[in-house]
Amino acid sequence: MRKDSSSLASLSSAVVRLLVAVLFTLPLLIISAHAIERPEEVEKKVGIFTQLGAKVDLSRKFTDSTGETKSLREFAPEGKPIVIAPVYYRCPRLCGLLLDGAYSLLNELSLKLSHDYTVLVVGFNPVETPADARKVMDKFNSRLQGKATSDRSGVKYLVGSEENIAALMSEIGFQYIKDGDDFAHSAALMILTPSGEISQYFTGIDFPAWDVRLSLIEASRGAVGTAIDHLLLYCFRFDPLQGRYTWAVVGLLRVGGVLTLLGLAAVIFFFGRKRRSDGETAA
Repeated sequence: MRKDSSSLASLSSAVVRLLVAVLFTLPLLIISAHAIERPEEVEKKVGIFTQLGAKVDLSRKFTDSTGETKSLREFAPEGKPIVIAPVYYRCPRLCGLLLDGAYSLLNELSLKLSHDYTVLVVGFNPVETPADARKVMDKFNSRLQGKATSDRSGVKYLVGSEENIAALMSEIGFQYIKDGDDFAHSAALMILTPSGEISQYFTGIDFPAWDVRLSLIEASRGAVGTAIDHLLLYCFRFDPLQGRYTWAVVGLLRVGGVLTLLGLAAVIFFFGRKRRSDGETAA
């Protein structure tokens, strides 16, 4: 009898585990089936096609969450780098994850939002309105913490015409296709120089603050960061395979050479003064 009860309990446990597995796996299968409805087209047309050094036309007009229409350049402080985050505001999942990661980054960055750089969240669905942008903006701006809380004006949520959106997304290498009521797309942040050149890409939904800080300093062309920050850029170079800055041997050798020369100059100066002092004493 005990053996039968034990077998029954084991069977029940196995059934429960099977049901749980089915319940958790079924939604993923449904999503995957939907996602690969047009696999060949998605593979060819969707993704981040990096175009470092390409020029973005910052004179194109977009409309912010208040309904004001201006050029991209006018939404950013003059002479400072720009971060572009492509999204669509009715996205059921990925765009929210991208913004989650972006706001975690904003809370960690030591650079001052709205003063040292600006974030332009650009909607790539042309049917969306400033009201759609404002709804998402209010949700995510409430997540700003610390000093970033007072710099909310540094994050602009924009919508635009089909023509301007298509042109901007093509320039930054962000390719997507409409898939029913939604879009098949990737996730990334693009760093632009003040003049609109693409300086760096950070793909995915998790962004290392230290690397993004260095990329903003590098993109600023000297307008952002301390002397130590700019010295660090001689020692580090962005590795696109790792998606982060790594030690640059050539940069280290240059810095080491400069420090060695300065050290030798200091030794020569010190001993020169000492010899003159000893000579004067002897006289």
